[in-house]
Amino acid sequence: MSMKRVINKEGKYGLIDISPEYEQNYNKGYIGFCYDPTSFVSKAIAKATKYCNYSDIKVSHALIVIDKDTCIEADANSKKVIEAPLSKYFDDKNKMISFRKPREVNEVIANEIVELAKSKIGCAYEYAQIVGHVGKALPGINQFNKATHNVFVDIISCLIDNKDKFICSELAAYSLKHAKSWNYRNKGILSRFSTHVNPQELFEDNIIFEEWDIEVFD
Repeated sequence: MSMKRVINKEGKYGLIDISPEYEQNYNKGYIGFCYDPTSFVSKAIAKATKYCNYSDIKVSHALIVIDKDTCIEADANSKKVIEAPLSKYFDDKNKMISFRKPREVNEVIANEIVELAKSKIGCAYEYAQIVGHVGKALPGINQFNKATHNVFVDIISCLIDNKDKFICSELAAYSLKHAKSWNYRNKGILSRFSTHVNPQELFEDNIIFEEWDIEVFD
Protein backbone atom coordinates (compact mmCIF):
# COMPACT_ATOMS: atom_id res chain seq x y z
CA MET A 1 0.00 0.00 0.00
CA SER A 2 1.28 3.46 -0.83
CA MET A 3 0.25 7.05 -1.32
CA LYS A 4 1.94 10.25 -2.44
CA ARG A 5 3.16 13.10 -0.33
CA VAL A 6 3.61 16.55 -1.85
CA ILE A 7 6.82 18.32 -0.87
CA ASN A 8 8.09 21.77 -1.67
CA LYS A 9 11.67 22.99 -1.97
CA GLU A 10 12.22 26.63 -2.89
CA GLY A 11 8.91 26.82 -4.73
CA LYS A 12 9.42 23.58 -6.64
CA TYR A 13 6.94 20.80 -5.97
CA GLY A 14 7.41 17.05 -6.13
CA LEU A 15 5.82 13.76 -5.06
CA ILE A 16 7.35 11.04 -2.92
CA ASP A 17 5.98 7.60 -2.02
CA ILE A 18 4.97 7.00 1.59
CA SER A 19 2.88 4.43 3.46
CA PRO A 20 -0.69 5.48 4.32
CA GLU A 21 -0.97 6.02 8.07
CA TYR A 22 -4.42 6.98 9.26
CA GLU A 23 -4.47 9.93 11.66
CA GLN A 24 -0.88 10.67 10.65
CA ASN A 25 -0.83 11.56 6.95
CA TYR A 26 -4.55 11.32 6.20
CA ASN A 27 -7.66 11.52 8.35
CA LYS A 28 -11.41 11.95 8.45
CA GLY A 29 -12.50 15.06 6.55
CA TYR A 30 -9.31 15.25 4.46
CA ILE A 31 -9.72 15.60 0.71
CA GLY A 32 -7.95 13.05 -1.47
CA PHE A 33 -6.71 13.90 -4.96
CA CYS A 34 -5.95 11.29 -7.59
CA TYR A 35 -4.39 10.89 -11.01
CA ASP A 36 -3.93 7.84 -13.23
CA PRO A 37 -1.43 8.34 -16.09
CA THR A 38 -2.67 5.11 -17.72
CA SER A 39 -6.27 6.31 -17.95
CA PHE A 40 -7.45 8.24 -21.01
CA VAL A 41 -10.19 9.95 -18.98
CA SER A 42 -7.80 10.94 -16.20
CA LYS A 43 -5.29 12.37 -18.68
CA ALA A 44 -8.04 14.22 -20.56
CA ILE A 45 -9.33 15.86 -17.36
CA ALA A 46 -5.79 16.87 -16.34
CA LYS A 47 -5.17 18.34 -19.79
CA ALA A 48 -8.45 20.27 -19.74
CA THR A 49 -7.63 21.80 -16.34
CA LYS A 50 -3.89 22.42 -16.80
CA TYR A 51 -4.52 26.18 -17.08
CA CYS A 52 -4.98 26.32 -13.29
CA ASN A 53 -1.98 24.13 -12.45
CA TYR A 54 0.92 26.01 -10.85
CA SER A 55 2.43 23.12 -8.93
CA ASP A 56 3.04 20.94 -12.04
CA ILE A 57 1.34 18.10 -10.17
CA LYS A 58 -1.58 16.64 -12.10
CA VAL A 59 -4.85 15.62 -10.47
CA SER A 60 -8.09 14.55 -12.10
CA HIS A 61 -10.28 13.30 -9.25
CA ALA A 62 -11.25 14.32 -5.72
CA LEU A 63 -12.76 12.37 -2.82
CA ILE A 64 -13.63 12.80 0.85
CA VAL A 65 -12.07 10.57 3.53
CA ILE A 66 -14.60 9.22 6.03
CA ASP A 67 -12.44 6.72 7.90
CA LYS A 68 -9.24 4.67 7.65
CA ASP A 69 -10.46 2.47 4.80
CA THR A 70 -13.32 4.39 3.21
CA CYS A 71 -14.07 7.47 1.14
CA ILE A 72 -17.03 9.09 -0.55
CA GLU A 73 -16.73 10.11 -4.18
CA ALA A 74 -18.78 11.10 -7.19
CA ASP A 75 -17.79 8.25 -9.47
CA ALA A 76 -18.27 8.46 -13.24
CA ASN A 77 -18.09 4.67 -13.67
CA SER A 78 -20.83 4.09 -11.10
CA LYS A 79 -22.73 7.13 -12.44
CA LYS A 80 -23.44 8.31 -8.91
CA VAL A 81 -22.05 9.34 -5.52
CA ILE A 82 -20.80 6.25 -3.72
CA GLU A 83 -18.98 5.02 -0.65
CA ALA A 84 -15.80 3.28 -1.79
CA PRO A 85 -12.71 1.57 -0.32
CA LEU A 86 -9.51 3.61 -0.27
CA SER A 87 -7.63 0.42 -1.07
CA LYS A 88 -8.56 0.81 -4.73
CA TYR A 89 -6.19 3.80 -4.74
CA PHE A 90 -3.59 2.59 -2.21
CA ASP A 91 -3.18 -0.82 -3.88
CA ASP A 92 -3.14 0.24 -7.54
CA LYS A 93 0.38 1.19 -8.62
CA ASN A 94 -1.03 3.22 -11.53
CA LYS A 95 -3.22 5.41 -9.34
CA MET A 96 -1.50 8.27 -7.54
CA ILE A 97 -3.31 9.64 -4.49
CA SER A 98 -2.36 12.38 -2.05
CA PHE A 99 -4.35 14.17 0.62
CA ARG A 100 -4.85 17.75 1.69
CA LYS A 101 -5.77 18.77 5.22
CA PRO A 102 -8.37 21.53 5.64
CA ARG A 103 -6.94 24.33 7.73
CA GLU A 104 -7.76 24.22 11.44
CA VAL A 105 -9.83 21.06 10.98
CA ASN A 106 -10.95 19.34 14.19
CA GLU A 107 -13.28 16.47 15.01
CA VAL A 108 -16.41 18.61 14.85
CA ILE A 109 -15.50 20.09 11.47
CA ALA A 110 -14.37 16.73 10.07
CA ASN A 111 -17.69 15.16 11.11
CA GLU A 112 -19.59 17.97 9.40
CA ILE A 113 -17.62 17.51 6.17
CA VAL A 114 -18.22 13.75 6.24
CA GLU A 115 -21.93 13.99 7.04
CA LEU A 116 -22.46 16.47 4.21
CA ALA A 117 -20.73 14.09 1.80
CA LYS A 118 -22.73 11.13 3.12
CA SER A 119 -25.97 13.03 2.58
CA LYS A 120 -25.32 12.95 -1.18
CA ILE A 121 -24.69 9.20 -1.50
CA GLY A 122 -26.86 7.89 -4.33
CA CYS A 123 -27.05 11.23 -6.16
CA ALA A 124 -26.40 10.93 -9.89
CA TYR A 125 -23.15 11.94 -11.59
CA GLU A 126 -23.23 15.38 -13.28
CA TYR A 127 -21.96 14.75 -16.81
CA ALA A 128 -23.08 18.19 -18.03
CA GLN A 129 -20.60 19.88 -15.69
CA ILE A 130 -17.74 17.86 -17.18
CA VAL A 131 -18.65 19.30 -20.58
CA GLY A 132 -18.68 22.76 -19.02
CA HIS A 133 -15.23 22.37 -17.48
CA VAL A 134 -13.79 21.07 -20.76
CA GLY A 135 -15.33 24.03 -22.59
CA LYS A 136 -13.85 26.40 -20.03
CA ALA A 137 -10.38 25.16 -20.99
CA LEU A 138 -10.71 26.08 -24.68
CA PRO A 139 -8.19 28.88 -25.46
CA GLY A 140 -10.65 31.60 -26.47
CA ILE A 141 -13.12 30.85 -23.69
CA ASN A 142 -10.36 30.54 -21.11
CA GLN A 143 -8.92 33.95 -22.01
CA PHE A 144 -12.35 35.56 -21.95
CA ASN A 145 -13.11 33.86 -18.66
CA LYS A 146 -9.95 35.26 -17.07
CA ALA A 147 -10.74 38.73 -18.38
CA THR A 148 -14.23 38.59 -16.86
CA HIS A 149 -13.04 37.05 -13.56
CA ASN A 150 -14.94 33.79 -14.12
CA VAL A 151 -18.30 35.54 -14.50
CA PHE A 152 -19.17 34.13 -17.94
CA VAL A 153 -18.37 30.49 -17.20
CA ASP A 154 -19.89 30.71 -13.73
CA ILE A 155 -23.18 31.85 -15.27
CA ILE A 156 -23.10 28.96 -17.74
CA SER A 157 -22.29 26.53 -14.93
CA CYS A 158 -25.29 27.76 -12.94
CA LEU A 159 -27.58 27.39 -15.95
CA ILE A 160 -26.62 23.75 -16.58
CA ASP A 161 -26.28 22.76 -12.92
CA ASN A 162 -28.55 20.11 -11.46
CA LYS A 163 -28.50 20.41 -7.67
CA ASP A 164 -29.13 16.68 -7.29
CA LYS A 165 -26.12 15.68 -9.40
CA PHE A 166 -22.39 16.04 -8.68
CA ILE A 167 -18.95 15.69 -10.17
CA CYS A 168 -16.09 14.70 -7.86
CA SER A 169 -14.65 18.15 -7.13
CA GLU A 170 -18.11 19.67 -6.80
CA LEU A 171 -18.98 17.14 -4.10
CA ALA A 172 -15.74 17.81 -2.22
CA ALA A 173 -16.18 21.59 -2.51
CA TYR A 174 -19.82 21.32 -1.42
CA SER A 175 -18.87 19.32 1.68
CA LEU A 176 -16.18 21.83 2.64
CA LYS A 177 -18.25 24.91 1.83
CA HIS A 178 -21.26 23.84 3.93
CA ALA A 179 -19.34 22.78 7.04
CA LYS A 180 -20.80 25.50 9.26
CA SER A 181 -18.21 25.28 12.04
CA TRP A 182 -15.30 25.83 9.64
CA ASN A 183 -13.89 29.35 9.32
CA TYR A 184 -12.59 28.79 5.77
CA ARG A 185 -15.81 27.58 4.15
CA ASN A 186 -16.26 30.75 2.12
CA LYS A 187 -12.60 31.54 1.44
CA GLY A 188 -10.28 30.80 -1.47
CA ILE A 189 -11.83 28.74 -4.24
CA LEU A 190 -14.82 28.14 -1.96
CA SER A 191 -15.86 31.77 -2.37
CA ARG A 192 -17.26 30.55 -5.70
CA PHE A 193 -20.14 28.14 -6.23
CA SER A 194 -19.17 24.49 -5.66
CA THR A 195 -20.34 23.55 -9.15
CA HIS A 196 -17.66 25.79 -10.73
CA VAL A 197 -14.69 24.08 -9.06
CA ASN A 198 -12.57 21.51 -10.90
CA PRO A 199 -10.22 19.02 -9.15
CA GLN A 200 -7.02 20.91 -10.06
CA GLU A 201 -8.32 24.24 -8.76
CA LEU A 202 -9.34 22.66 -5.48
CA PHE A 203 -6.03 20.83 -5.11
CA GLU A 204 -4.00 24.00 -5.67
CA ASP A 205 -5.77 26.13 -3.05
CA ASN A 206 -3.41 26.97 -0.18
CA ILE A 207 -5.96 29.25 1.47
CA ILE A 208 -8.36 26.50 2.51
CA PHE A 209 -5.76 23.73 2.89
CA GLU A 210 -2.61 23.60 4.99
CA GLU A 211 0.59 24.39 3.08
CA TRP A 212 2.59 21.54 1.60
CA ASP A 213 5.69 20.39 3.48
CA ILE A 214 8.95 22.18 2.73
CA GLU A 215 11.69 19.61 2.41
CA VAL A 216 14.76 18.72 0.40
CA PHE A 217 14.20 16.20 -2.37
CA ASP A 218 16.08 14.99 -5.43
